[in-house]
Amino acid sequence: MNRRFLRRLWRGLAATVSIVGIVVLFRLFFVGSYRISTGSMEESLRKGDYILVRKFHAGNVPKRNKIVLFTSPLAKDSIHAPLFISRCIGMPGDTILIGQDGYTVNGKKIPQSPHSLSTYFVDAIAKDTFMAVMERLCIPKRDLRRESSGLSLSLTVFEEYQLRGELTEEINLHFVNERKREYRLIVPKKGRAYPLDAAALTACKEIILNETDGKASFRDGKLYVDGRETNFFFFNQDYYWVLSDNVNEAIDSRHLGFIPSDHMIGEAWFRWYSLDKQRIFKSVN
Repeated sequence: MNRRFLRRLWRGLAATVSIVGIVVLFRLFFVGSYRISTGSMEESLRKGDYILVRKFHAGNVPKRNKIVLFTSPLAKDSIHAPLFISRCIGMPGDTILIGQDGYTVNGKKIPQSPHSLSTYFVDAIAKDTFMAVMERLCIPKRDLRRESSGLSLSLTVFEEYQLRGELTEEINLHFVNERKREYRLIVPKKGRAYPLDAAALTACKEIILNETDGKASFRDGKLYVDGRETNFFFFNQDYYWVLSDNVNEAIDSRHLGFIPSDHMIGEAWFRWYSLDKQRIFKSVN
């Protein structure tokens, strides 16, 4: 081998190593590819979709109403924390009221995503007409359950709008959205005194135990840190509240509580593969 050939070989190897290194660093710190394994974000994301996720780093934090990828903050999941995907609706310091018609953040009503799924019930007297209209509008029969008194199923906000526009006033009276429990929460913000009432103690118990390395204890509806009772707590990091579009098939903050910033991985950005060919190569909303 002559020196010229060796120099070319060395340059080629160096270029290949550099490219591989850049790709690895890019995937490690900036963008990752993930497969959606649940129906928690249908119809925004469907089970089996492959997406690119822009990872969070210094100065880059979750944005309101964006779909985010995160790991479970529960202590029992600390060894192999599972991945979840949901919509970020609560930012650090926000006051959230969650009710039947969506949610209110800091007194401002935030409309539900047109893709969010809820459970509806149709009385037996109206079910035949209802199903006929569903067929005509090509609305899928998600989670359909038939009972003697009628049927229940999951619909998006937009599908409900379509159906109500086609059904008579009488039939609409027999087509109802199942009631959700209403509750109010304040999302913990780093360094801000957080008041601890009974609801807050329930919502924050896990993260307080994590932040105090188990030095906190809860007795008779009160918090004790190092043996001293306290009505306030100062958190060491910011937290977020996430909810899935498909509330019937999801694990989100209703089950996991507040999500710490160090458990946030990134924001869903781009769908590069889907079984539905019409959804490929499109941004995620």
